[in-house]
Amino acid sequence: MINKKINTVIDLGNSEIRLTVFDEKNKNIFSLIEEIEYLSKENNLSQSIKKIVRKSEKEISSHIDNITLLIDKANFLFLDLSIKKKIDQIQLPSEIKKSAYLDCTSIVSNSYKNIKIINIFINKIFIDENEVKILPESLQDNSNIIFHFKILCLPNENFSKIREEFKNNNIDIKNIFCSSLVRSDSYIKFFKDEKFTAFLDIGLNRSTLILYEGEKLACITNVPIGSHKITTDISYMMKLNLEESEKIKKMFNKSELNFSFSKQDYLDEKITKKLINNKISINLLKKVIFARVDEILELLFKDIELSIQNLSKRELLLILIGRGSKLFKKNTINFDIGEKFKDMIFYEENNSEISKLGLEYISIHNFEMQNLKKSSKKIGIFERFFNLFQKV
Repeated sequence: MINKKINTVIDLGNSEIRLTVFDEKNKNIFSLIEEIEYLSKENNLSQSIKKIVRKSEKEISSHIDNITLLIDKANFLFLDLSIKKKIDQIQLPSEIKKSAYLDCTSIVSNSYKNIKIINIFINKIFIDENEVKILPESLQDNSNIIFHFKILCLPNENFSKIREEFKNNNIDIKNIFCSSLVRSDSYIKFFKDEKFTAFLDIGLNRSTLILYEGEKLACITNVPIGSHKITTDISYMMKLNLEESEKIKKMFNKSELNFSFSKQDYLDEKITKKLINNKISINLLKKVIFARVDEILELLFKDIELSIQNLSKRELLLILIGRGSKLFKKNTINFDIGEKFKDMIFYEENNSEISKLGLEYISIHNFEMQNLKKSSKKIGIFERFFNLFQKV
């Protein structure tokens, strides 16, 4: 195999795996998507990983031994923690941030013994109650600095299982991020003029809501209910098996003008006959789908409304992202709860774009996190003084 310096990003979902390989200049040199037969009893994640990795290695003539992993899990735990630091001696901004970071990780690690910190970053900084974007080089004595941290965690058991799946294929996970968070963090720049923007990512077995106030991340929450529940609802209500119900659900992604059981180009004759014989109407299908999505939204916003006191849904733009949200791409969105929002839109995502966002997220957020993690030697007050004024 030819030895190349490459960066590989895998976006791992429950219904598909997306793999993209970038060269040393972060140029996309190869992409591949593999469907996961999630309705099959023989579904094996490790085999699916092996399949897409081996295909990719053959195409790029190089071994893939480490990756950046983008993933969404129903049991992701999102924590908010504020750390207060009082300036009583000369300190560099990097030292103050490092001290706050160490305090934060220590509190989380000691309070939650059974979880692994996946991602941690500073969301807001306040100096004497005034918000600032960055710490100034010089700070007055007795200044109070408050760091607001956002922490993404995963239960140890789940984290170990994910690592093991890739280890079985001789792959090390060097970075792991929440896929929906990475994507929304990039998309928010297109909606910076909105007072509140929420991204709804409907996955197979979970749904995630990421709320921004302006361009600032305000809250993240998820529920263990996704698009597969819609499939099981259709199966129960229409007396169809899961495979047939999945086809019906995907058929819903037609515009309302073309959405008909009589169209033979996207629905086979066997299912059509069942629907006609069971006297199933399109209106009933809509009610089944919308009822489940209404429930998902109610559960997600129930948590968020407890955290954000000044949240006004009338001022909130709701944006649907993710594969599960394609269900509503061409349909008029008509949820009962949807009438409370300023607007609801579908954001078209690009497969190669998603992987590139994962790569960019590393340089923006992971770079600072790695610097904060590095242990530094203890330095005296005179060396601090010298380092501080050396930058002036």
